[in-house]
Parts: sequence; C-alpha cells; structure tokens
Amino acid sequence: MAIELVSYANLKALLDLESALITDYPALNIIRPSVTSAIEEYLDRSLEPIERTETIYIGSFKTSMLRLPAIPITSIASVTVTIGEDSETYDEHDEYEITEYGLKLLVSLSNAKVVVVYTGGMAVVPGAISRAALLQTAYEFQSKDHIGADNVSTEGGSVSRPAIGLLKEVRRMLDKFKHPLMGA
Repeated sequence: MAIELVSYANLKALLDLESALITDYPALNIIRPSVTSAIEEYLDRSLEPIERTETIYIGSFKTSMLRLPAIPITSIASVTVTIGEDSETYDEHDEYEITEYGLKLLVSLSNAKVVVVYTGGMAVVPGAISRAALLQTAYEFQSKDHIGADNVSTEGGSVSRPAIGLLKEVRRMLDKFKHPLMGA
C-alpha cells in the first residue's frame, strides 16, 4: 500500500463529491496516487515508511556519504560493502552513522558496491505536504478534460492554464521537504 498524502474524505469535501467511495470516480482514483508520485519525484525522496533495499555504486572518487531516498531513516537492517571480490558487513557503531541524508561511513570508499537494507520514510505526513497534495489532486481532477492544454475555451472566453506539472504554490509548500542532497 502506498502512502496516502491526501484522504478521500478531504477531496470529497473540497470537490463536493457525493459518492462514499473514491472508486466511483475512476479519474480521481488514478490522479491521487499519480500526484503522490509527482510529489516524491519533486522532493527527490521516497515517503512511504517501509523496508527497502538500496544498491549504491561508488566510482573512482572517494566518498563516505551514502544518499538514501527514504528519509528519515528509522532503522538499518544491514550495510554490505563489496570491493572487488571481497564483501564485508558493516556495524553501525563502528563503521557508519545515520544522518539527515542517509548514511555517513566512517571510512571513505571508492570503486565499491554498497547494499543497504533499511526502513525509512515519513511515519506522519506533515500538514504542508498533505495540503500540497490536496491542492494538486483537486486541480488535476478538475482539469482532467483539458490535460496538456495551455488555453481552454469556455462560453465566456478563454482561460490560460499552467503547463503540466506541479502548481507553483504546491512547489513552494514542498520546497522545505526536499532531500538535503537533492540532485547528488
């Protein structure tokens, strides 16, 4: 089950929908999880708090920083480092520490493969992210008949619409939740 950034109850109230089930609105049932994906992409983070496995390849430049997408990290099951044919499992207290961006190894590595099994993500969705998801989902649902249109003709004239993507206000609300190493 994916994380729910916006409840159907809130969408129902905002959009003045009548049915008790989101499945009675097929477009909304598709748009809501796609907005969650768009928000995760924008934040460069995975929000659902589940166990996951990340494989990180470190090239020729030495680094001790391991960027993990599901932050904050709640637990580490294992960290396995492979260099050439040799593999080693790291112990938290001796060889790495949890940081705001992922893990910091206490040694620098190059030409290595690191497999991290961990649990991370948001146990509680901040109100600003929920509001952003509500606004974006409502906007996309109300505009579903005009996807990709820059201008829409109506009986009273025409309306200019923003390009496909997250609304400017939604991006503003989300900016403070971006991954600290975004783009790294």
